[in-house]
Amino acid sequence: MKKYLFLAVMALLAVACKQKASDGFVIDGKLTGNVENAVVKIFDAADPTMTVVDSAVVKEGKFQLKGKVDEPTMFQLTIDLPDASLSEQERTLAYAFYVENAPMTFTADAATMPTLFYIPDRKTVNPVITGSPTQELNEKFNAQMADKENRLSELSEKQASVYYSAEERTDSIIAEAVRMESEIEALRKECNDARLDFIRKNAASIVALDQAGILVYADELTTTDVDEILKVLEPSWKGKARYDLLVQQMTTKKNMALGSVIPDADFSTTDGKTVKLHDVLPKEGYALVEFWASWCSPCRAEIPHLKQIVSKYPAFHIISLSVDDDDAAWKKALDQDKPSWTQLRCPDGIQGMANKVYGIMGVPACFLVDSEGKIVRVGARGPVLDMMLSQLYASNK
Repeated sequence: MKKYLFLAVMALLAVACKQKASDGFVIDGKLTGNVENAVVKIFDAADPTMTVVDSAVVKEGKFQLKGKVDEPTMFQLTIDLPDASLSEQERTLAYAFYVENAPMTFTADAATMPTLFYIPDRKTVNPVITGSPTQELNEKFNAQMADKENRLSELSEKQASVYYSAEERTDSIIAEAVRMESEIEALRKECNDARLDFIRKNAASIVALDQAGILVYADELTTTDVDEILKVLEPSWKGKARYDLLVQQMTTKKNMALGSVIPDADFSTTDGKTVKLHDVLPKEGYALVEFWASWCSPCRAEIPHLKQIVSKYPAFHIISLSVDDDDAAWKKALDQDKPSWTQLRCPDGIQGMANKVYGIMGVPACFLVDSEGKIVRVGARGPVLDMMLSQLYASNK
């Protein structure tokens, strides 16, 4: 009888402990290195206010954080080291991971943990995190993507070194950059396909929703891809704020995705008149629709290249759409740079129709379109534009 009573009590205790754990998360942290009295903070990575959910001071290499989430959520954990001999960049460590209502552990070495600010050549080792199945799924996917993304990063850096560091972009330099762009394009497709496949197989996980959020910024995304992503995620996420935000982002993305017809809108000319974008598209051939601004250094640095382009491909058109709020600043830049192609301005700046209609969140933003306004390439600048035009006008060479 005593034996059964003991087992019953233990079972009740186990249930109580389980219920207590499900009430929130508890993160037990262990740090090595010069970390005594370091301050640890945690906050929702998607919170623009970075409101601290919990904080702790490291004692004898240990800390504990507590809180509660409605669903598995990506949190950012930061550690402010007390070592005054370190630079400001080295003193702030940071790592983002999924937190869910369960007992969790966080183990890291301060000497190799990633920093909040990028430090070139710093060798980093990610913290070891246990207790979150969502984080385990995320780490597994990241491991599968690591080789592809590392190769993509290395090749992109190499291409930038060849293309943008040259004093003069000769035909041989452009040809080499275009060759690299073909490889980069193939790697990007591999990465995007892997994300799409992951979303299909893990639609009920918040990780899939977040990976879909990454694809919002993929230049290669097609209208078909957008429709499929939302269709796959809808059964698990419809009605939730995170999904509603994704739908909004993807709807705007679809307007400017491969295969879409670029939206029409009113723009201002240099002499104060109003014209519609579709009215200035070429009757045949292709055009570059480029959103830019006088204050955008990369935009203006591209102008000499665009002058080369119009000289090399006379049948090609460029339509530059300034997002300048200041009409005078726009006209001053035109007077200084003297581009020979069509120049228009968004009358309400980057926060107006440029963002609401075209989804522009930053410049430069470049779209290659045909005579009907159909988008055939997103991100068409630099070697990407060179590659596309060499293909489209190959028969004219």
